[in-house]
Amino acid sequence: MKKRNLLLLFLFSIVLFSCEGSDAYQGKWKAINRDDERFEITFTAKEITTKDSKRKTLKYEYSQNSIHYENGATAYGIQLSDGREYQLFFPKKDKSVGMLLDRDGRIVYTLSRNAYVNYDDIYKLD
Repeated sequence: MKKRNLLLLFLFSIVLFSCEGSDAYQGKWKAINRDDERFEITFTAKEITTKDSKRKTLKYEYSQNSIHYENGATAYGIQLSDGREYQLFFPKKDKSVGMLLDRDGRIVYTLSRNAYVNYDDIYKLD
């Protein structure tokens, strides 16, 4: 009986921690939306904070629900607590630039750790 309870507790903890956001994208990002407005976005293990140029701050709880690797690109599926789904897409092995896409694959934000970048900057030749 003790072993079964211990096993259930272990499995529950795996499920609980697997919903947290990946270390790959946690931290601060500089972002530009479709209207060329600048934002600062911060990902923690369970929360996203957006701050616009007027310093207005919004917070959203989220969970990571998928991860996908293909041809050097990585995509992390995330779901906000209100049910909205997004994808953090990193087209290169270097995860310092990427995009936040809506569920239809449209760009919501371009993301960079160091500078404000647009779509063309992300896909420029190295």
